[in-house]
Amino acid sequence: MSIEFQSLPLIIRDLVRIIRGSVETQSETISDRQVEYWIHQYRSLLIKQDIDKKKIPNPDYIQEIKGLHLAPIDITEITSIPIGKYILKTDLQLPKTIDFNFKSGFTYIGTANGRELQFSPQTRSFWQQYKYYTQNDPLVYLKNRYLYIVNGDILEYIDVRGIFEIPTEVSEFINPITGTTTYDVDTAKYPIPTNMLPVLKQMILKQELGIMTNSLSDTINDSANNTLKDGSSGK
Repeated sequence: MSIEFQSLPLIIRDLVRIIRGSVETQSETISDRQVEYWIHQYRSLLIKQDIDKKKIPNPDYIQEIKGLHLAPIDITEITSIPIGKYILKTDLQLPKTIDFNFKSGFTYIGTANGRELQFSPQTRSFWQQYKYYTQNDPLVYLKNRYLYIVNGDILEYIDVRGIFEIPTEVSEFINPITGTTTYDVDTAKYPIPTNMLPVLKQMILKQELGIMTNSLSDTINDSANNTLKDGSSGK
């Protein structure tokens, strides 16, 4: 029976099988960790090419970190704090998002009940206080991979959704309400559309290992993809 998605371990296993079937002498020196690095690298490349064409982000790219804790920062961290505003900061650094042309890698920053906070450059957070109509709007900016929120009220937690360079780093964040991670590397879908997986695999095999393949078909996603250099199934 086929499955609806592929997890990262399954993608790694499929690629390793192809590599070992094609280049026996090199395969012993290629670790699963190296293959995983290539998967993240080429996923980022494919997604960036897609988004930079001004396409709407595919939901399959996006991951969520729930319940990021915030705390007021030490006043010495900011030289100019607007009067009457709180400056809050996430306790933890966030994974790096993919850099797009004129577009943030974050798709949502806000509260669990859907109150979205506006993401902006750090410099704008200071000048916001002088804007007549929007001076009280909360703003979020990123510095050293921490999120800072310039706000009129105290918030304790926020949720973040985004397109991250290394999806597995999201697994390090624990939801304080459920006590579980929001991304299980072993069982969760790897955040890329299934129809892009054959292209990703072909790019890795060709660019990193010089292995030419016929079209890799993942239409059934049954982890039995053993396509070799000559296009045969290896069975």
